Amino acid sequence: MASKEELLSSINPDMRLTKDFFKKVYGYELSYPGFAEQALSVLEAAGCSCAGKYYRDWVSAYEKEHNAVLKCVAEWYWKNEEGQRRKRGDEVRRQKEQIKSQKWTELSRILGFR
Repeated sequence: MASKEELLSSINPDMRLTKDFFKKVYGYELSYPGFAEQALSVLEAAGCSCAGKYYRDWVSAYEKEHNAVLKCVAEWYWKNEEGQRRKRGDEVRRQKEQIKSQKWTELSRILGFR
């Protein structure tokens, strides 16, 4: 993987702006806030006047897809957690009923009902 400096120095007027390139810029932006603006400035200086729009469009599409995936994961997690809570609740109820039954059995034996 190219370092930030290598990525910036690779920018030239003849380069193709690809999704992979914007992905790298975005990745560095997450770790080093302000890197995207720096890269976009270098791109514009190299004559890529639409680079900012392309980058924002790519980020928007990526984040939209990422958020959709997170929403699906959150729904799955919620359903799984809810099911686990129900199972734990059922187990607690079953244990309480078993204890109650044992106490009644013991009480019945002590009182001579059996």
